[in-house]
Amino acid sequence: MTQIWLILVMAAHMAAAWQPFDAQFVRAMTGREVVICLDGQTVERSFAGKMGFQDNNGTWLSVCADVRSPVSAGQVCTMQPANSAKVGGNIAIAGSIVARCFKDAQTPDQCAGLQIAVWKVIEDGPNFPDFSSGSLQVRATPSVISWAQRYFQIGLAKQSGQTGQSGPGGQSGNSSQGDSSIFLAAGGGGGQSQLAPTP
Repeated sequence: MTQIWLILVMAAHMAAAWQPFDAQFVRAMTGREVVICLDGQTVERSFAGKMGFQDNNGTWLSVCADVRSPVSAGQVCTMQPANSAKVGGNIAIAGSIVARCFKDAQTPDQCAGLQIAVWKVIEDGPNFPDFSSGSLQVRATPSVISWAQRYFQIGLAKQSGQTGQSGPGGQSGNSSQGDSSIFLAAGGGGGQSQLAPTP
């Protein structure tokens, strides 16, 4: 059975061409290990944070958009780019979080918080900011959860058209950044969706 993954990556050279390309997962970069529970049943430890990818043209960082699909170092997927805003729904909101907050998330706690905010909005939608209930539940340090809550709210503010929202540390939440690009990847063997801002 062919599996489909949504991939949002930061790669201007790829987005400009809008042609399929192969990307390889290199390794987990900056973040924290957290405990996740899916649908009240699956409890596991997972890396939450920025991940490194590469293709023939270069490397980039992204965050996972599919908490349900694992990825391993060296795994390759063929991806087809599209516009995240046109995909809509929870993916568009997750894209807003990434577009506004990716650059500012630098520390392990911030990167883990960004990842958790993206997972939460995709799994439970914009009306469910409680990280201890819902389809996706997360146990992490208070600092990581605090960053996740902030990033979640920043993404919702952009979706609702609010401007001037103060982000983490008094920052503007990168309101001047653009959207995210979405990459639809098809292939077998498992994989993990990725999100990153389009420069």
